[in-house]
Amino acid sequence: MLKAIAPLLLAALAGMSAARAQDQPDYMLAEGEHVQVLCWFYSERTGQALPEALLLSAQEVRAQGRVLFGAPPDGGQGDFQVFIYNTRKGPRGYSAGAEGVSPGSAAGSVDLAHWPSRSVHVRMRPYPGDRSLMELGVPTDCLRRACAGIAQLTRQEIAGGNDRAPRWFADGAAQYLATRALAGRGTDGLGDGSIWLGTRVFGVRRMIAAGTLPVLEEVLVDSMGELDVSAVESLRAVFFEFLMEHLANRPEAWGQLRARLTRGLRGAELLSVLGDWLEDGGVPRLEAHFHLWLQERRPVWDDVQPALQRHPEGWAQAPLQGNAIAWRSEAIPKPPYRIRGEFRTFLDPHKGTAQANVLFGRLGEDFLQVSIHSEAGVSVWDYSHDKGNFEMLHSKGWSTTFQLREWMPFEIRVLAEDAYVKVVNEELAPFSTLGRDMGGAWAVGTFKGSTTLWRNLEIESIPD
Repeated sequence: MLKAIAPLLLAALAGMSAARAQDQPDYMLAEGEHVQVLCWFYSERTGQALPEALLLSAQEVRAQGRVLFGAPPDGGQGDFQVFIYNTRKGPRGYSAGAEGVSPGSAAGSVDLAHWPSRSVHVRMRPYPGDRSLMELGVPTDCLRRACAGIAQLTRQEIAGGNDRAPRWFADGAAQYLATRALAGRGTDGLGDGSIWLGTRVFGVRRMIAAGTLPVLEEVLVDSMGELDVSAVESLRAVFFEFLMEHLANRPEAWGQLRARLTRGLRGAELLSVLGDWLEDGGVPRLEAHFHLWLQERRPVWDDVQPALQRHPEGWAQAPLQGNAIAWRSEAIPKPPYRIRGEFRTFLDPHKGTAQANVLFGRLGEDFLQVSIHSEAGVSVWDYSHDKGNFEMLHSKGWSTTFQLREWMPFEIRVLAEDAYVKVVNEELAPFSTLGRDMGGAWAVGTFKGSTTLWRNLEIESIPD
């Protein structure tokens, strides 16, 4: 059921002062069995579908989480609440909500799963315009954080309110459940088809190459050394996915172990139990299988500047922080080849401009970039990581006025010594590719503040 309610009636935010609550616009409420979702919106037009979508995902995560964590079939269930802050006052609203239940928790964060209040608080980032939200539905970053929070509360509920599970297990399981919720909503896939998980696989591979990946015994006792927060999140998520796949042939024993981990099996005791359970080879053998599994993965995307999600017509890209870049991982043919597809871009609601990018010819951190700007037209840039700058190679203004929100075709042709760019009817003069490695990866990108939809993306050889 979906309804609009005045914010002062929100008893769940009992810790928020009346003055703070009055700062918030009206919100929409979706409620079902054991879960309520409350979303604040700048416009009611974009507030209708999001609460219901979040509710369905939260209920699915809770149901699947009880199975994953080993809940007794007749175990009791309390009520959970999910608060989504999606307004131009979003940061202030999130801070008020999070601080209301857990003082000191809001600083520097965008989500909070709080067991004593049975609540999850998520700030949507960034604030998208109405048109973008209508296209995106629930942005994947928001949905993932909400679902991971519900998974954390579900685990704690089963453990009697205790949070003694190993962090690798708690966080990895939460992301495992969230990934399946996103796949159910159609905004991500599973396995190598998952944008989020595939990007984390690439991240863990880079840790191996750099020699920074902790040994598995350290991971199992939550000793992550000097890894940053993002690297730790990646490792835990990828390792849990591996365990769920690798141990699928031992469902009963693996299920029993998960139930024990939920209730606090950890540290030296966990290593001892695992050593006995895994038998020949123990944890080192499991680690060898993990590394082999990592090398066998074939993810489609490396979303290095997170923004990409599935869309009914292809892909959507809405940057979270900075400019978005999502690299395709497919093999690049030898020149001559073409990269082509279609896109439409929505304006930055704050600047009134939009920009979509296609990157290609990557060599290390260097690449070429085609920028398609709503006002300036089409330009080609050479990015040098060592110099830290973009050098313009070519540009052309729009000869006619285009509405970028409509689908527009683009094509990049890479030949033996030069390349050509065409966007709709604008074709740039050829530019030289001599001295550049054109066998490098290609990517789609979106300028901060814009939202871009992509479809029919492909790279193919050009017949001689």
